[in-house]
Amino acid sequence: MNEGDRLSQFYSVFPWFDDPGSERGRTYFEVTLAAMGKLVEHPWIGKISQRGPVEILEICGGAGFGGVALAKRLVDADVEVELTITDLRPEALERARMFGAEELGKAPATLVLDARKVHELEKNFDIILLYGLSTPHFDPWAFAELLAAVGEVTKPEGIFVVEETDRRYRIFIQMGYKWALAEGADERLAVSFHTGYDPYRGTVKRHYLDLGSPGAGVAMETFMWGLAEAGAFLWVFFEEVDFVRLRDVRHFILGRGPRRRIVPRDLERPGVVR
Repeated sequence: MNEGDRLSQFYSVFPWFDDPGSERGRTYFEVTLAAMGKLVEHPWIGKISQRGPVEILEICGGAGFGGVALAKRLVDADVEVELTITDLRPEALERARMFGAEELGKAPATLVLDARKVHELEKNFDIILLYGLSTPHFDPWAFAELLAAVGEVTKPEGIFVVEETDRRYRIFIQMGYKWALAEGADERLAVSFHTGYDPYRGTVKRHYLDLGSPGAGVAMETFMWGLAEAGAFLWVFFEEVDFVRLRDVRHFILGRGPRRRIVPRDLERPGVVR
């Protein structure tokens, strides 16, 4: 099973906001619009907005909630925007095209692409966005590859924006890590079970089951990022780093000015994690 199919299977089991037309999807979009309202108030974004058309790339974009909301906030401020959304799931990108056309009056450009390969694109962007708490899909080795690739397509004064939460505090200190967990109960109930740990990649393996569809399940490995290490990783690849607090322990991490001292071709994984 390739990674795109695995993600499609995962999001068919895991309760997430993947349909902009659903009631939960609309509620999530309103929350996202509020978050993007805080983001566009940041002076780094304001400086970019003053220079003319703003080119935005959303990676791991799914149905485009983050990219469409950011573009909408900028358009509402009379800023011209060009939006591109990438993901590994074609069906999610089709929703993003329809959603973007509905909200912005113009469908975003979409592309099926591994986020660690964005350096293969033939253009640079003012803002690159990773929204939807997607960092757990990247272990530290993969996140370094991602940041090297993102730095290659970020304009010299461009910004990489990552939505992040402090999982160390929320999961390990506040809640305690759960070996078995009910993942949602609104539209469908899923449960997950801890089934392994990889010490060289730092990932936990969990098996997810949809209780409404007997036999539907998928195993996923994730890395439990916190704010500090995610911010430090950005600092290695960007000259400046800042945080925008959204609510509770959820933040935007902003990296401005790609260093480009470590490029994708420099990163060949050690055999132990390859």
